[in-house]
Parts: sequence; C-alpha cells; structure tokens
Amino acid sequence: HETIRVKSGAWEDNGVLIYTTLNHIKYVLPNGDSGIIRTLDKPIYLTKVQGSSVYCLDRQCKTGIMAIDPTEYNFKLALVKRDYDEVLHMVRNSKLPGQSIIAYLQQKGYPEVALHFVKDQ
Repeated sequence: HETIRVKSGAWEDNGVLIYTTLNHIKYVLPNGDSGIIRTLDKPIYLTKVQGSSVYCLDRQCKTGIMAIDPTEYNFKLALVKRDYDEVLHMVRNSKLPGQSIIAYLQQKGYPEVALHFVKDQ
C-alpha cells in the first residue's frame, strides 16, 4: 500500500511493475511484494524499463537514462516463480544485501535457501 502518490510506472520485461514516487523508484512483484530500488534527487517520470536501465523524463521534459540495480527484485521474482536454480545462481554470484534478504527468506518460508545463503558468505 503506497502512501505517497505514484508519479509514473512501467512494466519490466519479467512482469514486475517499476514505478516512481516523488523521492523513489520502487517495484511491485506479481504476488504483491514490493520494495525500494533507489532514492531520487528529483522527480522523474518513467517511459520504459529495460534490464538495468530506466528511461525517463524530468519535469522539464528532458529525456534521460538512469541506472538501477534489478538484483533484489529479480531474486524475489525467481523465488515467487520457484526457479530455485536461478535463486541459487544469484546467491552464489550476486551481491545481495545480506541481512534483509535473509530476513525476507525466513519471513516468506524459505529457511533452507536462507541457510544456503549464509553458508556461501
């Protein structure tokens, strides 16, 4: 549930909604889980999301491309889709924010994945 007005949104190729508020770029997974991707210095309006790039307009209608890190929402999406090969690949090869990901795994009922993540640190 978003308490600040949504400024814009665009669908990412894997079915994740990426949207902006006044101060953030955020995501919503198909199952309703959401999170913050990054903080913004100024409001932007999304026009397209592709990979780790966000295409946008600012309030002066200047176009821009902003880099984002899709690792967190791609990891959570792989969990939702039960794509455990991808989950383990990401655990081994990505720089996931440790404590928050472990807490998420435990909260969502994936303690075996959380244990694997801790072992690989």
